[in-house]
Amino acid sequence: MPLRIALLAQAADAAGLSADILASLPAIQHIAINDNFNAALQTAIQAVNQGQLVQLTLQCKPNEPQQRLLMLSGLAAAKNKIHPHAYLAGFAEGSVNSLEIALNQSRRQNADLSHQQTSETLAADQQFLAFFNMVDDIARRTLHAAAHAANNASHYWFTEPHKARVASLTFNANSDSESSLVLTQATGLQKAQSLLNASRLFFVLSGLNEIELSVQLEQLKQRLADLPNDLTPNDNAALIALMTKNLAQYQTDVSSSATSSISLPTIVLQGASVTAVLQEISAISNALPKVIAEKSHYKTPAGSCFSPAPNSKGGVTFVYPGVGTVYPGMFRDFHQYFPALFAQLEREGNLKEMLQAEKTYGENPAEMTLGELAIAGVGSSYLLTQLLCEEFAVKPDFALGYSKGEASMWASLGVWKNPHALIELTQTSPIFTTAISGKLTAVREAWQLTDAEEITWNSFVVRCESATIEALLPEFPRAYLAIIQGDTCVLAGCEATCRALLKKLGKRGIAANRVTAMHTTPALSQHSQVTEFYTQPLCDELPMDIKFISAAGLLPQNQNVPVNIDSQSIANSIADTFCTTLDFTALIRTAREQGARLFVEIGADRQTSTLIDKINRTDNVTTESCTVAANAKGGEDIVTLLKCIAQLITHQIPLSLSPLLQGLEEQVNALKLHSVSSANTTPNTTQGEPV
Repeated sequence: MPLRIALLAQAADAAGLSADILASLPAIQHIAINDNFNAALQTAIQAVNQGQLVQLTLQCKPNEPQQRLLMLSGLAAAKNKIHPHAYLAGFAEGSVNSLEIALNQSRRQNADLSHQQTSETLAADQQFLAFFNMVDDIARRTLHAAAHAANNASHYWFTEPHKARVASLTFNANSDSESSLVLTQATGLQKAQSLLNASRLFFVLSGLNEIELSVQLEQLKQRLADLPNDLTPNDNAALIALMTKNLAQYQTDVSSSATSSISLPTIVLQGASVTAVLQEISAISNALPKVIAEKSHYKTPAGSCFSPAPNSKGGVTFVYPGVGTVYPGMFRDFHQYFPALFAQLEREGNLKEMLQAEKTYGENPAEMTLGELAIAGVGSSYLLTQLLCEEFAVKPDFALGYSKGEASMWASLGVWKNPHALIELTQTSPIFTTAISGKLTAVREAWQLTDAEEITWNSFVVRCESATIEALLPEFPRAYLAIIQGDTCVLAGCEATCRALLKKLGKRGIAANRVTAMHTTPALSQHSQVTEFYTQPLCDELPMDIKFISAAGLLPQNQNVPVNIDSQSIANSIADTFCTTLDFTALIRTAREQGARLFVEIGADRQTSTLIDKINRTDNVTTESCTVAANAKGGEDIVTLLKCIAQLITHQIPLSLSPLLQGLEEQVNALKLHSVSSANTTPNTTQGEPV
C-alpha cells in the first residue's frame, strides 16, 4: 500500500497550527535526526501509521532555530482540512533497487517522475535538509536547474495538464545502504513571498501642493534617518512596519479622495536600502519645484517617480507586443510571489506549452520557430494581463497590439472563450510552419519560383522615412515595407534585393535574421486561412468597457471604423493586420486621438514602449502621453513590475495595493515570531490549492 503520509515543511519562524486544529489532533511526537536519517524516518512513519502526529527535526541546541517537517496521515489531514505540501508515498532502504521498490510502493512508474535527485554520500543532517527542501520545492512549485547547467537558476516546476508533480530522492546511490523516497504533490501551496522587504523599499506620499509634498518628504526622511545603517532584526521589523503603515494610510487616503473627487499629486519612492531611499528623497526634493512648474514626468533608475498633473485616468491603454520579444528565463521568479495565480493558470490550460517552457527555461535555451515565438509571446502577455488585472485590479480603458500582438490582445482580455486551443493549432498550422515562415510557400508562389530555387529571406530595421522607401519599392519588387514605427522602418524580403535597396538609399540596415513574411504582399494569399484560423468562439460576457483599437482600422477599406466584438469581425481584423504593412506610428496617433494617454506594455521586454516613446517625442506630446513597461529584459522581473505599479500610482490609476500590503503584514508577523523558541512553535496551516 502507498504510504500517503501528509507532509508540511515549515521554516523556523513559521507560526503554529491553530488551537482548534491542534485540539482535534494527538499530541505532537518530536523525533530528531541524529546520525541515522533512515532510522529516524522509519520511526516517524511507524508513529504516523499508529495515528500519531510527528514533528521531524534535526538535533539542535536548545532555542536554536530549526526547520521542521510535520507528518500525519493523509486521512487525518483531510478530516482536519489541513492542506499538506506533499505526500510521502514510498520509502525503501537497503537495496540498490530502492527507487524501484519505492515506486512500486507508491504505485507509480519511473515515467511518472518529474524530478529525480540522486546523491552518493550525504550525512544524516544533509539527507534531512534534502528531504525538507524537496517538500518545500513541491509546495512552491519550484524546480532548480542542475548544478552543471549554464543557466543555473530556479524556475516554475511545469508539468503536463492534470498531472501531479512526483519526485524521488535517492541517498547513498549504488551501495548496499541505498535508500529512496517518493514524494507526490498535495494541495498545499507555500505562502507567497513578499514583493517588498528590507532590501526592496516602497513608499507613497501625497499632498495637495508642493508645500504638503515637501513636508511629507521631510517627515519620511526623519523617520528613515532614525534607523541605523546596519539593521538588526528589530530594526527590520520597524522598517517593515513603517512601510506597512505608509501604504495602508495611502490606500485609505485614496478611498477618501475618490469619494470627494479630490486629486492628490502622488510621489512614489523606491530603493534597495534606507540609504538609497534617503538619496531618492534628496533628489526629488531638489527637482520638485521644476517638475511641478513644467508638469513633467519624473523618474529615477531606482523606480521613484512623480507626475504632478497626470491626465491618464480614463486613458489607460494596454499595448501587446508582437513576435520575438520573449527571452530565456522571463518571469522566472513570478510564481514565488503569485503562487495562487500560477495555480489558476495551470488549471485553465497547458501552462508549460503556453510559455514554451522547455525552450524558455531549459538548461540550454534553444532558438524558437516563428510558431513557438508566437505561442510564448501570447502566453507571456496572457500571464501579465492576469497578474495586473486580477492581482492589482488594474482595468484598461483601451487595448491595441503591435503586429501579432493583436491576437494576444483578444486572447488576454476575456474575449476568446478558449485561447489555449490556439496553442496546438499554431504549432501545426501551415500558416506559421510553411506559408509565411520555414519554406515560405506563400512567397515562393508569389515569386513564381520552382521548388529547386532557394529563397534567402531577411528583414532589416532602417532609420528612414517610409515615403522614401515606398518611392523605391517599384524598382525592387522582391523587397517590401513591412512595418513603419516611429523614426525607423522594417524592410523585408529577398536579402539581396533589400541590401540593394538599402545601398541606393544610402542607409545601413540592422538585420533581424528572422524568417517571416508577415506584413508583406505575399502574405495576402493567406488572408482567408488567417481569418479562418482566428475565427474563435467568444466568452459569454464580453469586456464592453474596453475600447479595442486595431491597425486594420487604418486601412482605406476599413475607414477607421472600430472593430465589432464578434468572431468574424475580430478574425477579419487580425487577418487584415497580418497581411498588410503595419503602420504602428499611425496606430499610436489614432489611439491618442481616441483618448489613450498611458500606454502600458503587457508582454516580455519593453520593445514597443521604446517605439511609442520615440513616436511621442516626434509628436512633442511627452507631457500628455507616456509609456510604462511591465517587464524588461536584463532587469529583475519583480523590480520592473514594482516600477510599473509605481508609475500607475503616480498617474493616479485606480488599483489595489493588497499584493504589497499582504506580504508586508505577513513579514511583520514573522519578525515578531523570530525570537520565539522553536520548541514552542509548530508548523502553520497552508494556503490551499483547489484540486
